[in-house]
Amino acid sequence: MADLVTVDWLAANLDSTDIKILDCTWAMPGETAELPIGNIPKSQYFDIDDIADKSSPMKHMLPTGAEFAKATSSMGIKNSDHVICYDRHGIFAAPRVWWSFKTFGHEAVSVLDGGLPKWLEAKLPVSSTYHSPKNISQFEIKTPILKVTDAKCVLDAVNTDIQIVDARPLGRYNGTAPEPRASLRSGRIPSSLSLPFGTLKSADGTLLPLATLAALVGAAGIDLNKPIITSCGSGITAAGISMILHRLGAKDITLYDGSWTEWGASEFPIEL
Repeated sequence: MADLVTVDWLAANLDSTDIKILDCTWAMPGETAELPIGNIPKSQYFDIDDIADKSSPMKHMLPTGAEFAKATSSMGIKNSDHVICYDRHGIFAAPRVWWSFKTFGHEAVSVLDGGLPKWLEAKLPVSSTYHSPKNISQFEIKTPILKVTDAKCVLDAVNTDIQIVDARPLGRYNGTAPEPRASLRSGRIPSSLSLPFGTLKSADGTLLPLATLAALVGAAGIDLNKPIITSCGSGITAAGISMILHRLGAKDITLYDGSWTEWGASEFPIEL
């Protein structure tokens, strides 16, 4: 199953009964007013702050399998369905939901390349409301395809053969640009590599060609044959990096869910 689909593909398959479309938009406070308006027909909203671990002080942390199954079942999503994730940015939070499904063992999940902006650009139909499923389903959790980890495991991985890849912009990685969460320290996890997610997209919001992505991953010093932990600000663009590495054939990918929101607020070591 392709991890990335085009708007033309989705438009041609929009009426398929085994396709479930999820608007996965998440934005920093005050940002939503700048995003395009409208919904892709048949789509439901997947709120990553609501379908999350509510016991954590951090937002949108991965829920338990039982919580995820309950939420997806209430949306009528079955294990046999092909889930399509999109967002109003182009590609930003949609890979986070893609990663969540993969982490709970669902293979048939894809991200819409270019998201809603690309859909609107193609003058495809939009809806002013979200779809309401008629029936609940019985979504079952399967063996994880991708993995999640915590700060202790990341600390153990520092200066080992396990590669820690930081998806934040270069200024934040270098500690020269402020964090959007003002309470956090600046800097990076020791021995981590920089691969800013924003540099992996074209001007129209789609991902760069796979060969170009492979070259950028190699230039960042990332070895696809070795274990990789992805990190970012709060676990969102780290999922975008995870998706790209998965498409390139990396076999051992783990996401640090707390990312810099947790690390930057802790006493764990940092580099500048």
